Amino acid sequence: MPRVRPLAAWQSASAILITVTTAVGVADVAGEWGAFPVSAGLAWTYLGIQVVTGIVFVRWLWLARANAEVIEPAPHRHSRVWVVLGWIVPIVSFWFPQMVVRDVWNASNPQRPRGTGLLYPAPGGELISWWWAAYLTDQVLSTIGGRLTGDTVTARDVDTVAAAATVASAALVIVISARITAWQANPGVPHQA
Repeated sequence: MPRVRPLAAWQSASAILITVTTAVGVADVAGEWGAFPVSAGLAWTYLGIQVVTGIVFVRWLWLARANAEVIEPAPHRHSRVWVVLGWIVPIVSFWFPQMVVRDVWNASNPQRPRGTGLLYPAPGGELISWWWAAYLTDQVLSTIGGRLTGDTVTARDVDTVAAAATVASAALVIVISARITAWQANPGVPHQA
């Protein structure tokens, strides 16, 4: 049985931070609807939590990628440095992160054939597509909403849809990371996808 690094603490921390970040983002949008006064402090809090959440999640993904290489030595589409750079390099950030997560999912999933030298798609991978679609929807709409400074009603509506995408993205990435963590904790034990 391959030796892998434990991920549970990093996955739990990232899940908690993702939940908190999502809640603060939703609260920010609720403020736009007049649920309570919106303050600049909330926006700065949201930005700070996003940065910390991103660091913790990328650390989890880095370790998961390293474990995936131990569990299944088939080559991934991108070198390990793209676990980090994929999120911050312009243009490729629109698709590299989901490719990295998909390769980790495929390598870790005990229901796919091992030892073939290829990372064939594994069952349940459509969760990654749904997560990435929700994530990109949030990113694009948040950018659009932030630029609609003259039309507060439209900006609020766009931000509301972005917040719904944020909630979906957060829930899906938590499920994905939890499954990968469970698979990697017992790499020889079959689990349901």
